[in-house]
Amino acid sequence: MSWKDGSLAGSSLGFPASGQTWPSLTGLYLNASSVATPKNITGTIDANGKVDLTMDYEALLTAGSSQCRLTGNVHLSSEGTEKLGGQAIGKNYDPATGQFAVVSTTYGAPNAIDVTPAGCLATNIAYDLSQGMGWYFTGTMQLPGGNVVPVPAEQTATVKLPKKIKAKGKTVVLKKPVVTNAGQTATATLTWSTKKRAAGSKAKWATATKRSITTTGKAKKLYVKLTLSAPAVPGYQAYSFTKKWTVKK
Repeated sequence: MSWKDGSLAGSSLGFPASGQTWPSLTGLYLNASSVATPKNITGTIDANGKVDLTMDYEALLTAGSSQCRLTGNVHLSSEGTEKLGGQAIGKNYDPATGQFAVVSTTYGAPNAIDVTPAGCLATNIAYDLSQGMGWYFTGTMQLPGGNVVPVPAEQTATVKLPKKIKAKGKTVVLKKPVVTNAGQTATATLTWSTKKRAAGSKAKWATATKRSITTTGKAKKLYVKLTLSAPAVPGYQAYSFTKKWTVKK
């Protein structure tokens, strides 16, 4: 089968369900069969070729005259090992060949809906549905730009800071939260010390909130450090920013 009209934005992958068809699986254990209904697939691919996908699924499991519809959500990774169906191993995307493989890494029990009377009860005799469903996909993928795996962009932000910190009293360090170009609000941490590392938080020297610091004036020289951080997200690297002040009495 082939999946048409996939998209790549930064490192984010998208595969729409519209227009897709999946083949029926027949000759399964106890001569059961399964028909899956395609659902939207989303995911990411990083600079090392690691592929992570998230997929909602819907499968009609038929065993004899009994039918049970299974629905759920699964995460798949090219750096995983499938635990339910034979230890299949994922494979990172190869830009030279376009080949990759992903395996399920989550195994929550699916929602089971009877299509025929007591259909799920009957199919559960052949398949222990409480174990969840294992998935293993292999294939090739062509990426824009000659199959070059995208490198996540730098996550940046505009940070406006005061030129100095008061030796005694309150200084507003950040007038408002810092938002990065990835739309994330950076986490702000203020620390201080009489040593240059400025890694402490003794109330003898100062107290702080997320965006302001109040110094006591008891230190002849105090070092204050602001750290801003935000985690990596699809398409963007992690964000980190540090600023130090030297406060003299």
